[in-house]
Amino acid sequence: MKVAVSGASGYVGQALLMLLARQGASTLALARSKPLLPALDGVRWLLCADGEPSASQLVGIDAVVHLAGRAHTRVAFANGRDLFDGANHRLAVRMALAAQRAGVGRFVFVSTLGVHGNWSDSAVREDSPIRAETPYARSKWAAEQALLRSSEASGMDLCIVRPPMVYGPRCPGNFTRLLKLVRMACPLPFASVNAQRSFVYVENLASFLVHCAEHVRGRQTFVIGDGSDWELPQLIRTIGAALDVPVRLFPFPLPVLRLAAQAAGRQREIDSLTRSMTVDWAHVRNGTSWRPPIPAVDALQAALKSDVF
Repeated sequence: MKVAVSGASGYVGQALLMLLARQGASTLALARSKPLLPALDGVRWLLCADGEPSASQLVGIDAVVHLAGRAHTRVAFANGRDLFDGANHRLAVRMALAAQRAGVGRFVFVSTLGVHGNWSDSAVREDSPIRAETPYARSKWAAEQALLRSSEASGMDLCIVRPPMVYGPRCPGNFTRLLKLVRMACPLPFASVNAQRSFVYVENLASFLVHCAEHVRGRQTFVIGDGSDWELPQLIRTIGAALDVPVRLFPFPLPVLRLAAQAAGRQREIDSLTRSMTVDWAHVRNGTSWRPPIPAVDALQAALKSDVF
């Protein structure tokens, strides 16, 4: 199998490259700059100043996994341009068009569970209501719709993957922020939280993306999980034990906590900690042969072994 990976220098991209190398795939790694990685068998780098290759550079590729995009920042506009729309929507459409022109058979687009909102009282499925509330989520949803139209017109297979928060060693985003917060060993007002959130381990996500690139046919959308579902107090205590730091949780009225967060402009962050957002990934379990190669309990321990916190 010959695979092109856009956004190959990113966190998920690097995990995907290493997995493809272990499996003996021939991989074209697309990025604006090459990260500090050891040499990987079968991986050829193509640096693109604008983040996208030409159609001629994709000739012979069987599948494109599109990871490139903008995330982990609040800066949405610059010089009158919508930065999220440009990086997450329009770039994806141009990449798919180049793939179609090159005769690529399959396009795998990594979207986000955030198209369903930041929290949900019921487990999220592929047909759950769309509540794309942030510039990031709206740009991903716009890309999904455009790619579906393009795929229907061209006949190229399309797989859309909506992961929850990705975690793993040295990962960017809220999981690492939580690790640092726990390591400070300060009292935390989360003892009353009983909401459950879903995560997905980076290597399990990479494994599913490889499965999609190899096996998924037609046009399909997947909400993906791997059993990494935790209530916040449980997760904090597990992190504290792994880091060998005391955990001091105390109860605090959640409505008051949310009001304080809203006043400070941090409502989304508190909602992501104190409200439920779980995934129902039955479509993956019943509709594909894929299973997470790393159990959730082992994945969490692997993520906590990093010594950078």
